[in-house]
Amino acid sequence: MIYLKLLIAALVFCSFQAHAQIYRWVDADGQVHFEQRPRPGADEVEVRPQVIERDERVRQGEASMERLAEIRAQERQQQQDLQAQRQQQRLRRCQDLRERLAKFELRAYWYEEDADGNRVEVSRARLEEAEASLRQQIAEQC
Repeated sequence: MIYLKLLIAALVFCSFQAHAQIYRWVDADGQVHFEQRPRPGADEVEVRPQVIERDERVRQGEASMERLAEIRAQERQQQQDLQAQRQQQRLRRCQDLRERLAKFELRAYWYEEDADGNRVEVSRARLEEAEASLRQQIAEQC
């Protein structure tokens, strides 16, 4: 609360300084002086802000810099979109791997078809090898 009061006081003080009047006076030796307080015989000086015109080359340079900043912002956005897309793909792949691993834990027997189309039970060693491979993929990718 006290910081807010100090900030308001500082802003009010600065606004008074920004609108202060300037007075010009000449001393007995003929030396010109400028002050913010009026004196007897001092003239008020009108202070106008100086407007600096930029030439065409400077304006073109500024426009080029703005275009470059826009292009860089677009590139950053594209990069972020690509990263988000890759992250989503990785999450989907991890989810798929975990679902496949869950199937290993649910089934007691696995079957596959041989070349003749007959159903053949998969050996326990082969199942353990496939399960270990899935676990390794999950550890590396997820």
